[in-house]
Amino acid sequence: MDLSEVLKSPTIALKVGPLDSEDVATYHVHESVLIKSSHYFKQVLNSKFSETVKREIALSSPVDTPQACELFFDFAYKGKCEPKTLNPLLSYGEAYLFGEKIQAIEFKEYIYTQARAEADQKFRDLDFLFKSIKPTDTFSKPRAELLDTWGLLIEMIYEDTYDNKEEILSAATPSDAGTPFKDHLDNVKSWLETSKLDPFRGLLSQISAQYPLVIASNPRIVGLIRSIPGFAADILNYQLKSAVEEVEQKHVFELPHLYAVTRKKSP
Repeated sequence: MDLSEVLKSPTIALKVGPLDSEDVATYHVHESVLIKSSHYFKQVLNSKFSETVKREIALSSPVDTPQACELFFDFAYKGKCEPKTLNPLLSYGEAYLFGEKIQAIEFKEYIYTQARAEADQKFRDLDFLFKSIKPTDTFSKPRAELLDTWGLLIEMIYEDTYDNKEEILSAATPSDAGTPFKDHLDNVKSWLETSKLDPFRGLLSQISAQYPLVIASNPRIVGLIRSIPGFAADILNYQLKSAVEEVEQKHVFELPHLYAVTRKKSP
């Protein structure tokens, strides 16, 4: 982005916070930056809406937080951003939902990548500690804090993102008991390859599936698995993918006796 061109463009006042509230933060952002970085702002600023005339846009939904907006502004101007909080994972979740609302594809991808790196590292460390510490040990507090954050992220992301993965539950069961195992597995594999999972949902479900003992130690997350069908379905989605890959690596299809039990007998 050419800085000289950016500085020539007019600014828009973004008012972030609940309507009719004193807790409203105002940010003056260059119009060209908003148009380039967000499909939502591009639509608004290229229209004849009153916001365009007033040079002011109100952002007052629950996902419009100053912290999320500031991460977006940093990324829009500099191509990178970093949370200035003690809980970066939660900040990444909030920023991702804001990016979802304003349709900022590159910002969402960046936030997802950063969140995955952060979560991978924290859960690797946590998995090691989980096997070597007791609830009364020093490390039990950060463990509890991480799992509490994970539960919050699950609730946030699954409430404000959408995909249609519930059919995985039915796709995982053969409709005909006589269907050959290979044919059924091919059908499931095809479904998995063509289905699209929200990346952040995928992050939450994949890590939850990778560290079952850690997740099972937190009653709140266990409750979320039971109460959010989409979350349970996405965990199953990941487990199925892993199972299909494992089956293919072992060349099961070259060993007919492993799926002959489901094959119809010839008359």
